[in-house]
Amino acid sequence: MNILPELLRRVNRRAQELGMSRNLYICKTLERAVEEGTSWSPAFLKMLGQAASDRKGRKAVDEMMTAIASRRTQKKPIKL
Repeated sequence: MNILPELLRRVNRRAQELGMSRNLYICKTLERAVEEGTSWSPAFLKMLGQAASDRKGRKAVDEMMTAIASRRTQKKPIKL
């Protein structure tokens, strides 16, 4: 596995802040990511992709994604 140096520095810093090893922090983070996944269904994501195919739909999707992103505290929005 290759981890970019800047990301590795951030991982090390966060693990240290939490008082755990880098390995434990990475394992817990991966477990959470696998368990949580995305709460958006594949059908919903497909509809978003279709809506984004025209100018009016793209504007609506962009507005929705901006609103969602502004309310998120930890995760970045997924890429469509």
